Amino acid sequence: MRPWISRWDVTPAEQAGMTFGQVLTRVNVRRVEIVALLGLFTRLSEMATGYRGPSLWFELGMMLTVLFGSMALRRTNTTWLGRGFVACVLIVALLGTQYAVAALGAKGRLTSGYPLMLLSLTMLFVVPPRIVALGCAGLLICYYTVVVDIPVTNHEKIIAIVNAGIVSVIAVVAAALIYSGRRRDHEQKREIRLQNDRLRDRNEELDTLMAITAHDLRSPLYGLRNLFDLAIRRSEKESELPLIVLRQAMPSIDAMLGLATRLLDAHAAEHGPMTRLVNEDVRGHILAAVDRIGPRAHSSDIRVAVDLPDRPLIATFDIGGLAQILDNLLGNGVRFSPHGGTLAIAASGVAGVGDGQVRIVVKDRGPGIDEAVQGTLFSKFHRGTSGQSDTLPGTGMGLFIVATLAERMNAQVWHDPVRDGGTAFTVLLPVNQIPASGFVG
Repeated sequence: MRPWISRWDVTPAEQAGMTFGQVLTRVNVRRVEIVALLGLFTRLSEMATGYRGPSLWFELGMMLTVLFGSMALRRTNTTWLGRGFVACVLIVALLGTQYAVAALGAKGRLTSGYPLMLLSLTMLFVVPPRIVALGCAGLLICYYTVVVDIPVTNHEKIIAIVNAGIVSVIAVVAAALIYSGRRRDHEQKREIRLQNDRLRDRNEELDTLMAITAHDLRSPLYGLRNLFDLAIRRSEKESELPLIVLRQAMPSIDAMLGLATRLLDAHAAEHGPMTRLVNEDVRGHILAAVDRIGPRAHSSDIRVAVDLPDRPLIATFDIGGLAQILDNLLGNGVRFSPHGGTLAIAASGVAGVGDGQVRIVVKDRGPGIDEAVQGTLFSKFHRGTSGQSDTLPGTGMGLFIVATLAERMNAQVWHDPVRDGGTAFTVLLPVNQIPASGFVG
């Protein structure tokens, strides 16, 4: 039974990639096959009993056409064609039933074939209730004109019309219930798929975090272990060795603290509360960031060139968030700039809608960024590659922190390659966009 049900419905795998409207179209096109098969069975049964009506061969041809049409449309994804095909089949089936009622009525017999067909099709197909209501109204008028001309008593006519009207109302209610139930089921499955996707992404993030953390902690821990082992073995002969070991252990401890700090900064950027937005001159904050990176740049023999206008550059930002953005961009610039190179930071106003924007550009002369990884540059745990395609050390959190903080401040950040070598990162800060509460999420 299950293969036939899946043939006349959509599987969960198919439904995952379709909208609700596409699901309904696919289901209805497939269920046209049921109507065609039942119609063929009915006509062949009539032939087996010796019936040879004038329209029998026409009806057989139409049923075969509908069957093959349904099978052909199963292989296409044309939504409008499928909907038109289903609408034509339903209308022809109901009008054909009314024609059969009229044909039998000409012989003085009034059947309930139309209400039964209407209710059957309503239960089989999934159609928006408003379309069912409009269709039933028009078909009920046609049915009224058919019944009025049948040579039976007025009492029978009234009963037939009232029954058809009641069934039409029931059909609309049933269509609404089936449609809403199907939509609810689709939305629930969609939400489950989204939750599964989020859980899978979270799982992958945790796996990556574990791998990066274990990798980055292993080297300093090995170094500490070797130093402590050396101190234990030779401490009796060299009394000053423990102090030397402690001094040499500091870089390893700093590396582990740095890793923990970067992970905490990434978590705070993504989930932690931010302070109140301010409208301030960004020039002072840029100069403060340059002062903070100064010792590190000096030790690498890198000159930091600052280009700021004489007039104030007032923008809307979070003070701590902007500081982290500048520290990460300048830190990456120092890290990837060649020895003796220049790291440039510039700021300027940008005319635009409303009060304009403030642009900050950090440009280095490093190896640049491979085009293959530019699409994931601001992703969590992204780590670039060197010229030899070796993965660079680090957690891959820096640019993720930059992008996350920029988004939370309603700012923009992007990367531009430098024509003569290097990398440029642009931060675009809004102006006068403080919300009523003054806080950002």
